[in-house]
Amino acid sequence: MSLETNRVYLGDALELIRDVADGSVDMVFMDPPYGHKNNDGDLISNREAALGRGKPGNARPIANDGAEANEVLRAILSEIKRVLVPGGGVCCCCGGGGPDPQFARWSLMLDEAIGFKMAVVWDKGPMGMGWHYRRSYEMVLVAMKDGAACKWYDDSQRIENVIRHIPKILPQKDQHPTEKPIELAQHFIRLHSQPGELVLDPFAGSGSTLVAAKRERRRFLGFEIDPRWYEMARRRIADAVEEPGLV
Repeated sequence: MSLETNRVYLGDALELIRDVADGSVDMVFMDPPYGHKNNDGDLISNREAALGRGKPGNARPIANDGAEANEVLRAILSEIKRVLVPGGGVCCCCGGGGPDPQFARWSLMLDEAIGFKMAVVWDKGPMGMGWHYRRSYEMVLVAMKDGAACKWYDDSQRIENVIRHIPKILPQKDQHPTEKPIELAQHFIRLHSQPGELVLDPFAGSGSTLVAAKRERRRFLGFEIDPRWYEMARRRIADAVEEPGLV
């Protein structure tokens, strides 16, 4: 691998991942653009302004968050399969519900490229946007590369496919508009990797996954295309502290 670990890199994930060696990544946790043009002067932007977390016209559009999002994900999945170790897991955040059934489309794409394992519901409450059905959950779609047993590190037999008690982030005007809680990434990192192993996030945003990996004493590698969020991720990684008591 020509890229140093424990860093975030600025650039296009589809280009940067080509410098990652075959079979060198133990797991992937990622939050790709959903293709919904979130925070691009839309209802979310206006709601933030109404709640005092921004101003009208202060949109923060996400790169590749239009119709191209599906092709971006499809293109990178083949590279992710290449860099994953056999048995390595891919945990992919995805919207739930409709009207666009992105979760169904992405589940099939993950199955075709890597091998689908489970759809995990993140009950993120409180009640969110919507009209007839208010949005209160998202999904984390889990795939697993074949060739070895699933990398799974929980012996309790009590891990459900519904995650509760990890609330969503209501982003402030200086935060990434779709930032995920660090604890969400930690949950999956603990299940699918061990200390010292390598976690990849090709859509790093402001660095939540990378901070989670550092806290859990995993090596990490992140890519981010937007300079603003790349700089924020760098700062957050530098400020993150490994959690005490971990072996």
